[in-house]
Amino acid sequence: MPLYPIHSMGIKAWCSDLIIDALDKETVYFMSVCGYQVTVKGIVANLVENCGIDISVNNCNYYLTRSDIKYSVLTRKLLSGLVHAIVFPKLAIPNNDEEKQNCFIVITKEYQDIRTSFFRHLDEKTELPLDPSWTSWLWKTFERQDDWVMELSTLVGDYKGYKFYFNPTQLHDLISEAIRKRVPEVVQCMTWKGDNNGTNNLS
Repeated sequence: MPLYPIHSMGIKAWCSDLIIDALDKETVYFMSVCGYQVTVKGIVANLVENCGIDISVNNCNYYLTRSDIKYSVLTRKLLSGLVHAIVFPKLAIPNNDEEKQNCFIVITKEYQDIRTSFFRHLDEKTELPLDPSWTSWLWKTFERQDDWVMELSTLVGDYKGYKFYFNPTQLHDLISEAIRKRVPEVVQCMTWKGDNNGTNNLS
């Protein structure tokens, strides 16, 4: 796993994962760093306090700043005596208490988990009754809207990140229209599973 030196105000640690905004290449959404305890804590604190961090990746220099969203930080001590810290947005945590009820973030290393996590977050963020079988249709629907989904840029490591921002009223209208037009991906979950006598065969 490649490690990249990351600096801030005279201290240095090593970065193993870094996800930034796709448009604003300075804004950090996910960061994993390791090193001596004092330097790791210093790098994390300087990011959170927006004191300036820089890193060089593939001969390109990046000057990193914090996002306008709140972060969570997980820190653990390694057997080697070094410290590993992960900084990630609270909006990526299921059942978070953030005020941005129509916004969430998915960060994962496994590609097959992206849409599953997407549905889970969306189901928690809306009062609309959603069915898991709609996941692919919902994903494509988000992609067709302006600014509802943005793939974040992975600068270091293998993690992928997506930021979602949706309009609840418009989402309700899109689902209602899909039901009215009997879009197969949406109405298939409403098909009666019983027999012609009204008996459910699942019992």
